[in-house]
Amino acid sequence: MSITKALSRPKISIINRILIVDVLAIILTILFEVYKGTLSGMDPLAITFSYSVIASFVAFILLARNVEHTYVNSSYRLIPASDTKLYSAGMLSALVGMVYLGLSPIGLALVTSALDFPEISRQVRRIFSETYQNSDKSSFGMNIFVIITGSILLTIALALFFWATISLIHLIGNSLTNFLPDARQKFFRFILYVVVIVGFLYFSTYTIELVNGFLHHFHDLVNYSSNVYFEVYFASVYILALAIVESAISIYLLKNWVETDN
Repeated sequence: MSITKALSRPKISIINRILIVDVLAIILTILFEVYKGTLSGMDPLAITFSYSVIASFVAFILLARNVEHTYVNSSYRLIPASDTKLYSAGMLSALVGMVYLGLSPIGLALVTSALDFPEISRQVRRIFSETYQNSDKSSFGMNIFVIITGSILLTIALALFFWATISLIHLIGNSLTNFLPDARQKFFRFILYVVVIVGFLYFSTYTIELVNGFLHHFHDLVNYSSNVYFEVYFASVYILALAIVESAISIYLLKNWVETDN
């Protein structure tokens, strides 16, 4: 837990900087809309969540970079802990950072909703009412539960999977190019990355089709479809299983082949 806490600090710092830019962008955009006289209805929420999507993408990339740096940095590798524990702490701390970022839009949405709370409240009630009226009312509560839990689980699974994949590609490249002369390392590392990335894309085709199938049938959740229920959870479990396999390979490389960069 202490290692996870230590690794979480730089990631939380990254998220805090992203949030500062995110908040500034939201404020400036809303002020600009007010200046033009076009701000109304759900606009504050739309602006907030639009920038949150961009912030999440940037955070994902920066956290992935931070995780990679951890595994090949002498300061972290000298921590008296096993490679398995270091790898797990790195992934868990990245997930903590993303959860922290994921909760921030809720607070920001509550603040921006105050700009036109009566209208936003009316719109939300209307959407909820229309969804309820067009659904199977007897299973409406269960459907909402599946939508929320399934979406959260799938998001976590995808984040861990892509972080594990990025780390694996980096560690494979680091391991193999250590045997090459310094003058040729960059060229062969580039070729290796291309080969590994193509292999990953080919291997992940089924995963992408599985997720696309879930998204295509996502609206069926409201009207109840047991097949879709199984699909969202199966997709999450399948992706998590792939992440575990990739993580096991990465840990093996860390123990036996990966050298630090500094």
